Amino acid sequence: MTAPYLGEDLIFVISQPRSGSTLLQRILAGHPDVQTSAETWLMLHPVYGLKRKGIQTEYGAAWAATGVTEFLEYYADGTQTYDAGVRAFAREIYGTVLARHGKKRFLDKTPRYSLIVPDLYRLFPEARFVLLFRNPLAVLASELSTYVKEDWPKLANFAPDLLAAPRRLIEARALLGDRAVLLRYEDLVASPAEEMARVCDALALRFDPAMLEYADTPAPKGVMNDPVGVHQHQAPSPASLEKWKRLGEDSQARHFALAYVNALGPETLQDLGYPLETLRAAIEDQPVTRRRRAVFPWDLAVRPRRKWGAADEVRGAYHLKAATSGPVSGSISALGVLMGRLTRAVRRSAGAGS
Repeated sequence: MTAPYLGEDLIFVISQPRSGSTLLQRILAGHPDVQTSAETWLMLHPVYGLKRKGIQTEYGAAWAATGVTEFLEYYADGTQTYDAGVRAFAREIYGTVLARHGKKRFLDKTPRYSLIVPDLYRLFPEARFVLLFRNPLAVLASELSTYVKEDWPKLANFAPDLLAAPRRLIEARALLGDRAVLLRYEDLVASPAEEMARVCDALALRFDPAMLEYADTPAPKGVMNDPVGVHQHQAPSPASLEKWKRLGEDSQARHFALAYVNALGPETLQDLGYPLETLRAAIEDQPVTRRRRAVFPWDLAVRPRRKWGAADEVRGAYHLKAATSGPVSGSISALGVLMGRLTRAVRRSAGAGS
């Protein structure tokens, strides 16, 4: 019988997006035994196959999870049969990639894996993990400048990464023990040779300082990749370490920054190694050089629009318009949304009564 696949040739990088994971990936990709790719997202679907929450499908995820679980319980050996199938799936796909490229280890860098670390550890207890931490406000600043670009409701797309991932990284550190190595982005760019030698040792890889010069290391193919940061340099650079403090110079970004650290709370930030009071003071010490006409509320920005109620839609309309055209235009826009909802409600009521 073939021995079960336990992920002995896998390396998972677990982090928030915009934490320097692409930089770490490019460095490790310079090792002759390591193959990687753009973010695979490969293990999310199999793992969520037995979950009743956290996944949306046309066919009904909760019903599917019930059906599959009952099938496994009554006709197979329970969920351990499913796990064996997922391992076979992973062995086939990762193994094909390694064989095709003549490598020994596959590095899977998918930030949303922060949601499934316990599942990955159960499925692949022989895999190695790199837990990459970064100042959460630096992560927020990068999300705002790279993806959101003043379309404030778009921030909701990254709410799991901003709000859930930090605590899950802390929990992963406790769960994984010596199967994981902890790396801080700030330490990586300040002392790249020392930090990467330590990481490689934990991953049972031979460190070569030439890995740090990644300009000639091919970038992974695919759109699921860093579109900005890593391409600005040819080796780890501390140039952007203090850039996050500029959040305090813009009234909108300042509001988001202070609301974000308050949402994470002192315990989570302390466990991450970035104390709340230190972050808050750094933001509040910056002079505001750009005052917005209106500040879009944090609670709306991190909530998907499909979950907005009537009052949220009115508030959102006001703040979006007021930010560009002033409070009077914002009030007119909000009134328009309110009148539109009232008109539709009257029509539905009339239709129901006819």
